[in-house]
Amino acid sequence: MSEQLKAEDVARMSPREIIAAEAVGRLESYKSKPTSHALPYKVPTDPATGQPVPQLGAAAVKAMSVSELNAAAKAGKLTAYMAGHDVVPPPPEVSAPAPVRAGFQFTADHVALMDSDEVVRFRAEGKLFDYDAQQAAGE
Repeated sequence: MSEQLKAEDVARMSPREIIAAEAVGRLESYKSKPTSHALPYKVPTDPATGQPVPQLGAAAVKAMSVSELNAAAKAGKLTAYMAGHDVVPPPPEVSAPAPVRAGFQFTADHVALMDSDEVVRFRAEGKLFDYDAQQAAGE
């Protein structure tokens, strides 16, 4: 096994050197350890938009080919990774499900006769959609 590089070594390397070290297997120890001694870094900005360049984490880097690593390094997407920081992508946004409207709708007279459990159940089934809309409108 080749001599493994440390985070301090990787932080001083050019993107081309990092790709070469990855190709010969010198980054395996570096990629498998948690980033505990990360160095400070400055996220580059995209000259076209002026926005910060999104950074890639260890999981993304591990899945990339050498040519993809080279392109990411040129684009400034490996700045955090090269400094020893593991960037975790944010979880995907979960949109609220659209309210369901059942074919049959209860009226205010029906709701007046229901207990709270029935109201919750029928609301989940979409049978109080019109009732809720009327209540929101103040009718």
